[in-house]
Amino acid sequence: MAQSRASAVRGEKNVSAEPQEAGEVRVECRFVRERNALLCAGDFGPMFMDCYLHLGQNSVVLAGGADEQLKLLVATLTLHAAAQPRAVTCAWTLHLESERLNVFAVAENPTGNVTGQVFADHVREMGSSVLHSETASADGLRRRSSVDLPRPGLLAAAEAYYEQSEQRAARYFDMGGDQFALLAAQPDCDEEWLKNAHIDEIRRLAEDSSSAPLETRVYRFCCGCTPERIAKAIWPALSGDLEGVFGDDEHIRVSCPRCGSKHEIARELFAAFGTE
Repeated sequence: MAQSRASAVRGEKNVSAEPQEAGEVRVECRFVRERNALLCAGDFGPMFMDCYLHLGQNSVVLAGGADEQLKLLVATLTLHAAAQPRAVTCAWTLHLESERLNVFAVAENPTGNVTGQVFADHVREMGSSVLHSETASADGLRRRSSVDLPRPGLLAAAEAYYEQSEQRAARYFDMGGDQFALLAAQPDCDEEWLKNAHIDEIRRLAEDSSSAPLETRVYRFCCGCTPERIAKAIWPALSGDLEGVFGDDEHIRVSCPRCGSKHEIARELFAAFGTE
């Protein structure tokens, strides 16, 4: 009964896991019986490795712990996405006031792609650290929120987001190594238990092989950006002024706004847009 209720709350069916491929992170989602809470947990080692490979391929060097902030944001957002319906895409931007950093990540449930980057230049002061959230559904609706962060630490920031924007209790757990977990309240949740659950109990629940998870979500560090997609995204901002943008050149170099990858965009890619 508890398992079917949780599936109804999430509006989804169980998904059987297939053999894991290189770079994949499998987030197992379990309904905690008699506590009415959803536990999502995974080992993010493969995603972190691909994140560092991506940074290296783009000659990006993150100093002062910015790489750790990016890794943590990627993990926390992925767990959040795993607790959401399969049709949505979630994006978080963490503004760190004292560090003058903006850390961005996006998780696409329809594709399983997760990516992000760190912005360290021209970051304006906001008076405090803030977590900006945007959730896009399949019907095109977008829900945005911003949460001021009175406590330091990314896991605390994500918990504050749940409390203020999701209007429900949630806790994040760093379980050691590259393993992280999210415990999120469902209707009629035992919130007293949730607020006081010990990490050892969470680890035991996440590793319980005696009961199958409700479903397993598969994610990977991948943007999926291409010159064609970048051209389509920036076309409205060009206002049709290709001469002003290209001049005598046939290519321009553009960074992907999501992952920072550099793309050579050919003038001819805009031909189809100009005839629409």
